[in-house]
Amino acid sequence: MKNKPKDLLELNPYGKVPVLVDDGDPVYESNIINQYLDEKFPEVRLLPQELKARARVRIWMDYCDTRLHAAASDVMHGAEPEKAKERLKKHLAVVERQLDGNEYLDGPYSLADIALIPFCVRRERYQFTLDEFPRLLGWLDRVLARPAVASTL
Repeated sequence: MKNKPKDLLELNPYGKVPVLVDDGDPVYESNIINQYLDEKFPEVRLLPQELKARARVRIWMDYCDTRLHAAASDVMHGAEPEKAKERLKKHLAVVERQLDGNEYLDGPYSLADIALIPFCVRRERYQFTLDEFPRLLGWLDRVLARPAVASTL
């Protein structure tokens, strides 16, 4: 963990941001922080109440981490970036199919959408476009138009 500030490593042994400190206790990893905040502030729920719907949203959150971000990392840092780009396209095609007839990833706007937003916003950095994914591009336009999202960009 080269060049990581000591105070960051004390809060998060992974040495990554973001880190949320709540009453002196650190919570880290984006999806975990989002779920924590969803439970802490129940007046605006972003995880469905129904068990199976909540599981599906979590599956999409995991998909963003384990498929999309992993492939993008390999594009940037892996030994075979061209193969990683093809893998990334296949993963994006899965999201494109999911958005067929759906306004958001799985039901109403949720933590699944929130998990995907930063990935899509960084597409230039990750060396991909959404040109061949019109549903995903339309989804991105919708979520970026949401006031709560627009205020963070």
